[in-house]
Amino acid sequence: PNSQFTMPTIKGTASVTDNHAQLKLLRSTTFPSNFSQKVDFTKIHRGVIQHWIEERITALLGFEDDIVGSTAVHLFLPEAAPSSSEGGEATTAAGGGGEAEVDPRRAQLDLAGFLGEKEAAEFASELWTMMLDAQTAPAGVPRKLVEKKKEEMRRQRELQQQQQQQEK
Repeated sequence: PNSQFTMPTIKGTASVTDNHAQLKLLRSTTFPSNFSQKVDFTKIHRGVIQHWIEERITALLGFEDDIVGSTAVHLFLPEAAPSSSEGGEATTAAGGGGEAEVDPRRAQLDLAGFLGEKEAAEFASELWTMMLDAQTAPAGVPRKLVEKKKEEMRRQRELQQQQQQQEK
């Protein structure tokens, strides 16, 4: 029984089985520099980010997978103590002040077992960048998503105008 035994990285399996192996991976993996910046989860719009996570996971996998989607949500969007009145599942807060903290490096490594290392790295980097942007945005929504929605609405208006002109 060797305590340093780890399972091979196979999609759909836990890629890190013990703390020692995870620490080794944390040291040997190169992460984006913005992972050192903290996200204030009280300033981001949870619903918008959660929806993006679920859509992005579906796009990466090529099919809808509620388990992987909810795993990603729980890894990157911890439940804040004030928002859940159930009281049971608080946060993994480091300071005890009710504010949750997420280590994007560990979250990325945890997702690698489901998505693959490259895809998990791309996903984690894109999500963390958006959450850092969202915490400084007026409504807590990443500017990238606001611009995307504006573009969708503009295209929809143009389509409606074209349809109205064809009816005349």
